[in-house]
Amino acid sequence: MTTERTPRRRRVRRWLGLSMLLLALLHGCAIVAHVPISWPFDAVVNVGFAPSCDDLRAPADGRRRVVVLQHGMWRTAASLGRLERTLRAHGYEVWNQSYPSTAGTIQQFAQRLHDLVERIHAQPVDELCFVGHSMGGLVIEEYLRRADARPVTRCVYLAVPHRGAILADLRKHWFLYRLVMGTGAALQLSPGEPLYERPVPFPERSGTIVGDLGAGNASIPGDDDGTVGVDEARLPGAADCVVLPLGHTRITMAPSVCVQVLHFLRQGAFAPTDPQR
Repeated sequence: MTTERTPRRRRVRRWLGLSMLLLALLHGCAIVAHVPISWPFDAVVNVGFAPSCDDLRAPADGRRRVVVLQHGMWRTAASLGRLERTLRAHGYEVWNQSYPSTAGTIQQFAQRLHDLVERIHAQPVDELCFVGHSMGGLVIEEYLRRADARPVTRCVYLAVPHRGAILADLRKHWFLYRLVMGTGAALQLSPGEPLYERPVPFPERSGTIVGDLGAGNASIPGDDDGTVGVDEARLPGAADCVVLPLGHTRITMAPSVCVQVLHFLRQGAFAPTDPQR
């Protein structure tokens, strides 16, 4: 038995070693080229129609309504491409820019967001809204905690772990996790970080869209979207919350999510959903 298992173990170790080396090389090339390796995936999965809802269009009254999008960890602006097209088609001015999510802290990304918002405000803004996915929502919240943050009209959070994610806490000591995700913001996703001691700003102006696949990930207590727990994505005191049968990645591009975002930006509430779904 020992002689049979040894070659198999060697093959497994060799495969794991080559896999980690490949990931490291891809990650390094992506950093040098300033093009995250998730970009092709993000771009391809967001190809498709943008839903259209005439009754959810922004009023054509000449007011400048700006929506700033923030993608999640290890993703790019392309991951919110369908949502961006949907918002533009409904009369919103959309700013959707990538940021190096594995090469900095949430506070540093909040500073970048501040700089972007100040550029946007070079011309008067009538309404400023934010939509963030996963860690991108935490960046938005950290920006809104700043004393120099601009007034916000509404925020929509997509699968955002408002008090951290237990899955990140379980994996933060893994070599591969630190190699791929970095040692900045990725480690701040752990519950109990000082970041979460301060309250989330403006919950009364915020709506949360939560993904629920049931008990999708055994490492997460209760139901989850495969990455973030349902309870982790709920925001106490939020103006509204909708739970959809979507995974953590799918929630960024699903047409039903695009429509729900339009509902909240226009009406301050989500559309009713079928409780049997």
